[in-house]
Parts: sequence; structure tokens; C-alpha cells
Amino acid sequence: MQNKHQVVSHIYSVLPLDKQILVAPRRSYSELQQALKRAENLAERVLTELLVLKQNQQFSHHVDTPDKQQVIQQMQFIIKQAQRHSSGFAIMHLQLDHFKHIQDSCGAPVAKQISELTLHHLRTFVRDCDLVGQQSEDQFLLLITDVSRIYDAALVAEKLLQRLTLLNELCIQPIVIACSIGISRFPEDGNDAFLLIEKATAALQHAQRRGGAQFSLLR
Repeated sequence: MQNKHQVVSHIYSVLPLDKQILVAPRRSYSELQQALKRAENLAERVLTELLVLKQNQQFSHHVDTPDKQQVIQQMQFIIKQAQRHSSGFAIMHLQLDHFKHIQDSCGAPVAKQISELTLHHLRTFVRDCDLVGQQSEDQFLLLITDVSRIYDAALVAEKLLQRLTLLNELCIQPIVIACSIGISRFPEDGNDAFLLIEKATAALQHAQRRGGAQFSLLR
């Protein structure tokens, strides 16, 4: 003999689709919470994928003028995500050392090639969930996600400095290519994109005053 649940399920299965929606059995509060959580996770994944796609479209070619506003808009979105998940990230302001000297001694075409190679190395260095923005020919902004400790940020910066030294092997002319990096962290250094960039820039200037070819975190 069929129980009540089996009878209801049978009736529900033979109804037209539009009727099924109207008479669908009510779900418990916990089931609704789980469904809502799944929907939020799906929406978050879609937004993240759209963000990555937008970044790839924006930085798929070299730009001569900085587009700081677009980077800030993307940063604000990631800040909201980090606040929601109680996670951290790092902002890195990177500048090529002695770039003006390279322009004067080797010419603008060589300097532009070095800038493009730097952008290429940065984009291949970071993950899809990170951001890379170019502010000028010799300045770049990076947002590195999942950075919860000072050690994590320092490790990424050290690897980045080592990675960019490979540019020296690609240059035919005897040019020494180095960079300085300033780092700020969310949420320790602020919860606003402008403030985080400002503090990363201050750290960059501190690294340059110490001779360059290094990174700095202001505490």
C-alpha cells in the first residue's frame, strides 16, 4: 500500500509543468537556506568569471595611457568579496627603476619594448583571480588575492622581483632592468581602493629611496 508521500509524488509527477510549479511541496527553512546559499555561490562564480573576462579584454593589448579608474572599480568589487568572506589581499605598486635613463640612452622604441615585456611577464605571473593594471609605461598595479599574512605578500613580491630579472636575458643591449615594489594589504592598511593604492605608492617610494630593486611594506 502506498503511503501519503508516494501518492503525492505520483500526482505531482503527472501534472503539467506549469501546474507542478504551483503545487510544488513546500520546503523547510533549512532547505530554503541551502538553496539560497547555492544560488549565491553560483552568482558569485559567474561574477568572478565575468570580472576575469573583462580584465582579459581590457589588458589583452598594450595601452599607452593608464586606465586607473577601471582598475579601481574592479578593486572595489574584490574588496566587497573579501569583506564577505573575511579574506585578505595585497596591492602592489610596481615601477621600473631608471626607466627615464633607458629611454634617454636606448631610445623610446627599446623602452616601449621593455614596458611591453614587463606587462607580459606580470600577466603570466599572476593567476586568473588576480588583477594586473598598467598605469604608465613604467608603472603597474597588481592585486594579489588570498594574502592573509605579511609573509605571503613578501614571498609574492620576492618571486616577482626574481621573475622580472629574466628580462635582462632577453635584451640585446647591455641594459640592467630592475624594479621597485610597494605593498599595501587589505584589511590591515584600509578598506578603500584609493587608500590602499595610496599606501602602496608610499611604500614604493620608500623602496626607491633605499636604492630600488626591492620591495617595501609600510607598517
